[in-house]
Amino acid sequence: MDNEILEENIKITTDHLLELVKKNCWNIITNRYQYILTDVNSLEYSNLHKLRIIKQKTNSKKTPQNLNSVVETLAEFNDDLYDVVLYIFKAKNNKTIIEIEYLKKSDLDLAYYQKIKDNSPMFHAKIIMPPNQNQLVKFDINWQNNNVLNSVKKILSRFK
Repeated sequence: MDNEILEENIKITTDHLLELVKKNCWNIITNRYQYILTDVNSLEYSNLHKLRIIKQKTNSKKTPQNLNSVVETLAEFNDDLYDVVLYIFKAKNNKTIIEIEYLKKSDLDLAYYQKIKDNSPMFHAKIIMPPNQNQLVKFDINWQNNNVLNSVKKILSRFK
């Protein structure tokens, strides 16, 4: 896969991500995107709650990049990409920061690697819903970044 196809796949997946956000979140998302990259295998965690906390801390320290920079970085191991997942990391008034989480084929089990080594990478768009979220009610896409507010909401939900 060449850089143009990689860039096009990221653009298409970004569009799918924005559709998910419009359907499920009340936030207005600006079309000024910046991206941060996360190598799935660089994260050490024991459960999904700890993973979310670790990702928030590490992603907060990363400098968002434009699409061209991200494509150049991913192109370095383009043939080794297995799975690429896009999430909204933070939606601000002046920009939307999208996390691109990727998994490389070479990081997988050797037997499985032999089966998928010639496959093209998969691209997915996902949103992370708050715990105990009613799926019929729209939510704040930035809920993971508002730790104090979410703690209060969690405590209040226990009394309902």
